[in-house]
Amino acid sequence: MGIVEGETKVRWNEWDPGVFSRAESEGKLVFLDISATWCHWCHVLDRTSLSDQRVVQLLNDSFVPVRVDTDRRPDINDRYNQGGWPTTAVLLPNGQMLTGATYLPPDALFEVLLKCKEFYRNDRDRIEQYMKDSAAQGDAPPAADTTVDPPAGPRPEDLPLVKHSVLANYDPLHPGFFREPKFLMTDILAFLRDAWFLEANREMGDTLLKVLRAMGESEVFDAVEGGFFRYATKRDWKTPHYEKLLADNAEMLALCASAYEKSGEEFLARASGKILEFLFSRLHDPGTGAFYSSQDADEEYFLLDAEGRSKRTPPSVDRTVFSEYNGRVASALVAAHRAFGGGKEIPGETGGTLLDRAMQLGNYLRSVLWSRDQGQVRFWEAGRTEAGHFTDNVSVAAAYLDLWEESGKATYLEWAGEILDWSVRHLFPAGSHGFLDRRPREGDAGPLVLPLVPFAANARMACALLRYSREAARPDLFAVAERTLNGLSADFDRRAAFSAPYGSALLLYWKGARGAVCLPGDPSCSSPSSPQDPLRRAGGA
Repeated sequence: MGIVEGETKVRWNEWDPGVFSRAESEGKLVFLDISATWCHWCHVLDRTSLSDQRVVQLLNDSFVPVRVDTDRRPDINDRYNQGGWPTTAVLLPNGQMLTGATYLPPDALFEVLLKCKEFYRNDRDRIEQYMKDSAAQGDAPPAADTTVDPPAGPRPEDLPLVKHSVLANYDPLHPGFFREPKFLMTDILAFLRDAWFLEANREMGDTLLKVLRAMGESEVFDAVEGGFFRYATKRDWKTPHYEKLLADNAEMLALCASAYEKSGEEFLARASGKILEFLFSRLHDPGTGAFYSSQDADEEYFLLDAEGRSKRTPPSVDRTVFSEYNGRVASALVAAHRAFGGGKEIPGETGGTLLDRAMQLGNYLRSVLWSRDQGQVRFWEAGRTEAGHFTDNVSVAAAYLDLWEESGKATYLEWAGEILDWSVRHLFPAGSHGFLDRRPREGDAGPLVLPLVPFAANARMACALLRYSREAARPDLFAVAERTLNGLSADFDRRAAFSAPYGSALLLYWKGARGAVCLPGDPSCSSPSSPQDPLRRAGGA
């Protein structure tokens, strides 16, 4: 990204320790803009507030402006996001946040910046002392304590409580979860699928089918070019935001395909085919087999019919290849291959199956984006790498487990094990009950020095550890999975329906197939399922 030069533009800096030392030496505050290439209101902010010459001059003269892409640096987003994108925040030179908001129109942003500048100039010593005192008294965001023993868990009552929380937030009038805006909520849908598959819970299966049908017949699904938009602003799935994200569509493909495998509902086959059409026609790189991260929102374009779109240039695509999102695509392609076999052609492609494409992608993730020292690299670009993020390692490990189960190639099981071992060494502190979201770095400032234990990603890691340890006869990693579940058990009840990923992990723990061997203390050893049970694959996609 670098610095954008020019008198009429904000001179952006990348996030690095140098911007904070510069702010300290120059007596300035840091202005942080967290954006995304697919984010509609981020583009509006650029066209309006960040093109206003009063704002531009104030930022360039009196602040150190920093722009961060949320997909590239999820660790920064998770600590500073103010409830959406764009996030506009003013930071002290030590990285602590002074104030923050989302989109601000030109006048409002100018007033906030001006007040912050004057406040800091006139009361710098008092502000800095107040922030130090607040941190010492616990007013700053708390660090996650990963070493204190949580209550014994997972408890038998946890799974029913998760189910209750999920179903309590179901909208029967317009099937989906919560009222408005209506997001895809793929983690919740995955829990419905897993309960349907692993315990034959018909209520969960029926609810899943109702939601998938409502979404597939709504405006949030692009019936022309395929794929799901990010969310709908209305309760009845109308008036969507038109960005299409790779991760969302990979997860929706996995859900639709696995639900088709179980139910045979034809609408799920049609939806799966249209998602594949979008993925391969818009986001696929045939040279590498990898997939790009997103397609930008363009309301005028997506409101056109097929003929109208054929006369327009499609919205731009962010061609960054992220490990996390591509791992989810590999898992989704495996699910689609399992559901359709050779019965679903790959749009625009000749030869090979969906499983072949999943294996090509898995091999790319290993050969290009894996490092024995850094783990699964988030992305690589012109000699620059971003690595050390937990979610990339979780996603790709799960993809290799899916590839192992479907292809029978032991190499994928070995690769999954290497990722899991790396994650335990570098992201699971001794005596802890959860994985950190990132590997600490020299020069971390502000909230980045605080450990963060992400709930959903830890639940997905527990699934991966359970699956791998049962297949590879690794009681040490099974013990890590149990400790992770203990940590989730202590934290899930305050998350309501967002505890769903923990529910998926519990289902796999209690009811999943035991794998190649019976590990000591594994409750699946008393389960009637067998290593050949087709339900063994649920919970890990």
